[in-house]
Amino acid sequence: MKAKLLLLSGGSQVAQYVLTALEGRRDLLQLVATSSIADEPGLWRFDKVCLAPVTAKEPAAFRGRLLEIDVRERPDLIVPCRDDDVVALAELAEARPDIAPRALCGSAAIARMICDKWQAALFCRQHGLPYARSMIAGSEASPEQFAREVGYPLVIKPRDGFSSRGIFLIENDEQLRRALERPNYVVQEYLDSPESYWALKRAIDTDGLPLFHTLHGLKHSIELMIATSGEVTRVFATYNAHAFRVSRIRPNDDAETLALGRRCGEVFAAAGWRGPLNIQCQRDRHGRVTIHEFNGRFSAATAARAMLGYDEVAHGVELFTGIRLPPTEWQARPAARVVSQLVARASHPADVERLQTHGEWSAYDNAGMAR
Repeated sequence: MKAKLLLLSGGSQVAQYVLTALEGRRDLLQLVATSSIADEPGLWRFDKVCLAPVTAKEPAAFRGRLLEIDVRERPDLIVPCRDDDVVALAELAEARPDIAPRALCGSAAIARMICDKWQAALFCRQHGLPYARSMIAGSEASPEQFAREVGYPLVIKPRDGFSSRGIFLIENDEQLRRALERPNYVVQEYLDSPESYWALKRAIDTDGLPLFHTLHGLKHSIELMIATSGEVTRVFATYNAHAFRVSRIRPNDDAETLALGRRCGEVFAAAGWRGPLNIQCQRDRHGRVTIHEFNGRFSAATAARAMLGYDEVAHGVELFTGIRLPPTEWQARPAARVVSQLVARASHPADVERLQTHGEWSAYDNAGMAR
């Protein structure tokens, strides 16, 4: 009998990378997705798609629709693929004991903390985890004091942001004052070498603004899995370099990074988290591996990690359902590095029309034949 997985936000980048990690093993699985957007090109890789309200904008309607889908489909595992889905699923799992064992997440309180960078900073401070020094409007330290202690440039970002959206670098007290007037923003230390920022500024003054430029430093990305028992089953780390929509990912065996991952796993497990935990880090200007973001789900590097030998999706499926998927060739001979970049995709109008009309789409027509 096939195991059934329900992926929330199936058209998202994370969901697509989960599908890529499962390639070659689809005959053992039935994959169902929710989506609030009917024409997402990646939806047609699933066996079935169900339209659902936008998670954050209509939370009650989303929960109602998810319960409808759960009753009808009875998935063995529900996998959140966006931050909003993580919080919504964790809250639903706490309210519904019948769903909790099949939800790939932990406590709602930790889910909400993970999705709020200021609360994450406070959590790390409480548990002695190295997190980028942060402040918000009304913090104990004055903005001027914080800037003197941390140093410019500083990073401002939405507390619930993702994918580097809405992030700015600031370099003086006036910009800091305006930053703190933004609702729902947090100010953080700039973890890379400040000279990388000032060098770009000097180049702009001399030569003008480059059409393409980036200040993404080398990321230390940690992925771990916490079993239903609370055991931290594995810690895997990579170096991630991003430039112009291309990511280059390779294994990271740095002892400090792996030790930090294990320590985070212990802290989060004790606090009630279960399932995947992604920890985004970077070395600060003093050379210390420092956290700047958590994700309580699989991430955009999930497929890359599978090619590097860490089959986290299959590992999570086995831990939460008992279903063991066959290993891929990458586990026997892992790649040394992975390059991830965009591909062109589109949705067939007939598929979109069927999903919009009926609220659901299946890879099989009324006769049961594959499209």
